[in-house]
Amino acid sequence: MLNYDKTYMIREAFSNRPFRGVVENYDLAEPEISRGDKLMAETIPVKHSMGGNILYDIIWTTNAFPLIVSERVIELFKANGITGWNTYNVEIRSKKNELIDQKYFGLIITGRCGYRDYSKSSIVLDKIGIYTEPHVKGFYFKNDYWDGSDLFMCNPDENGNSTMHRFCTDKVLDLFNKEKIKNIDFENLNESTLAIALYEVPLNSKQKSEMEKLKASS
Repeated sequence: MLNYDKTYMIREAFSNRPFRGVVENYDLAEPEISRGDKLMAETIPVKHSMGGNILYDIIWTTNAFPLIVSERVIELFKANGITGWNTYNVEIRSKKNELIDQKYFGLIITGRCGYRDYSKSSIVLDKIGIYTEPHVKGFYFKNDYWDGSDLFMCNPDENGNSTMHRFCTDKVLDLFNKEKIKNIDFENLNESTLAIALYEVPLNSKQKSEMEKLKASS
């Protein structure tokens, strides 16, 4: 059964120190690949783009969509029964395009949950830069649907639109903390906030009323 207290969004650490890659052929970095909606048979080059030369267990890319993980992470998934994932082959290359002899994989997340249901979120005040503005708080799924996988992403919404939000259970979080997997952050879904003014957030009448009250009191 889905427990939002034990469910997390996977986020970038946004550090300048780790190796950050780029998939120079953008056709090989499409979101459908990372969602498992498009199968990839060829090995995809991931070339150094930014950051240092140190390879962490997690590699992010300037393409935004691909998430690259080390062989160690994959072995940890297998040994600990982590579900909801698959991989495609990548090769890591230096800025000079030299092959780096360390094994990494592109992570595919096959687990699924419902698309975002904004009506379940509360309205709070939070910061946008130096300003305080209304936000929705809490990332909740339509009909609280979750297929039980440890790694999962939202199903497309009623209009067929999909997102690249990645989620995990506390089993993954605890494993990464125990094994000191770096260059990755986690945010509990109850604590996730989104600025209403910056996004087209569909609010119901109760939420609109809450927002106006907060604005009046601020």
